[in-house]
Amino acid sequence: MSRNQVPTEKSMTSASPGLKNPAGLLKHFGRDRRGAVAIIFALCLIPLCLAGGAAIDLGRAYLVKSRLGYALDAAGLAVGAATTNDEAELALVMQSFFEANYPADELGVPATPTLVITDSEVELYATADVDTTLMNVVGIHSLTVSAESLIIRETKGLEVALVLDNTGSMGTTKMNDLKDASGIFLDILFGDDDENDLLKVAVVPFSGTVNVGTDFDTGYLKSSFDNNDWDPADWGGCVMARSGNRDRNDATPNTNAKRWAGYLWPSDRNNNWPPVRSYKGPNEDCPVPILPLTSVKADVEDRIDDMFSDGITHINYGLVWGWRVLSSKAPFTEGVGYNNEEFNKAIVLMTDGENFYGGSSFGAYGYLSDGNLGTTSSSAAIAELNARTATVCTNIKDKGIIIYTITFQVNSGTVQSLMENCATDPSKYFNSPDASTLETTFRAIGRELSNLRIGG
Repeated sequence: MSRNQVPTEKSMTSASPGLKNPAGLLKHFGRDRRGAVAIIFALCLIPLCLAGGAAIDLGRAYLVKSRLGYALDAAGLAVGAATTNDEAELALVMQSFFEANYPADELGVPATPTLVITDSEVELYATADVDTTLMNVVGIHSLTVSAESLIIRETKGLEVALVLDNTGSMGTTKMNDLKDASGIFLDILFGDDDENDLLKVAVVPFSGTVNVGTDFDTGYLKSSFDNNDWDPADWGGCVMARSGNRDRNDATPNTNAKRWAGYLWPSDRNNNWPPVRSYKGPNEDCPVPILPLTSVKADVEDRIDDMFSDGITHINYGLVWGWRVLSSKAPFTEGVGYNNEEFNKAIVLMTDGENFYGGSSFGAYGYLSDGNLGTTSSSAAIAELNARTATVCTNIKDKGIIIYTITFQVNSGTVQSLMENCATDPSKYFNSPDASTLETTFRAIGRELSNLRIGG
């Protein structure tokens, strides 16, 4: 058709079929693919946006979870290395390290860690709610993430000897105070355990002598020992001090001369027998037997409950036997060797008075008039006992054994100074003027020794 030709009806119908046939127009539109991509893209735009938003929100949640885990691990390691068992103090350590490694202000997501301690296990966990952005459009307003950390605290073994004054000056009231305070000490050390293989406790009651027990191996008693000498009683288990410097070390006797003689208060005007009258006799002023190291709490409690007060004060003699029960050397061999790095050793020494040696008193050195301390003067003999106490303290500390000392209702500056110098350091000496302070003292020592098991 030329440019000037007038279109005919036929040509018009051919050029625009839909004008005369609507169904054909729809059919033609259905075959037309122009603009389909835009429509598909528009339909996919919403899930694509949601997916992108989810990626952003999930990525942020993962970052928070990662920082939570890192902060808990750091806090857990700090708690595990802490030299304390006090849960309040451990919680402060945890919080400090957690906050240093989880900057909530920077992340914009607050989180509070929780600490759970079970025996040697330290468990920390925390949760955080991360607010969403694009996921909020579909009703997901926050994502909760969590992290946890488990730390096993290394526990060392502990051997401790309670060297406790059982002398006559303790009387009934002070003895009961001592028993109560010792019970608190044991509760702290043993915790919920009735028995613990990594915790061993010995009890060494002392007066002017020490009772090694009637089951003591007779191979360590002098061959002159004859139980008939105690007739009509039997030997009660107490022993005399050995001569020379053998009352100041833990050496095992290897000859008869170096062995112990049975404690036998002679029958004389000071203690007339036989027959054994009233409470007098050959075993007079002999305290209850030593309890060697044991892991059974009830055994320790029973021995402390059996204690009674009687006799004079020889602090040095009780202390040296406290050393011997911790030693691995005979006659008591329950202790580990001094070079065993898996165990700590400690002595808790408690006295209510100073060393004493009078004219009519009898103890591990016999009568004062026997001159077994190199003098028959009471004041000189007491000075010698103090000197021997100081020597025993030094010898014990040289073995790496920790010494805690306690004076209970003691006003003497001499004995306070002696006990302070005996302790491993001044912080391990406690002066307790009353029962309440004595309990506080035993509680403090118990906690410190418990901490030593974890951190030392």
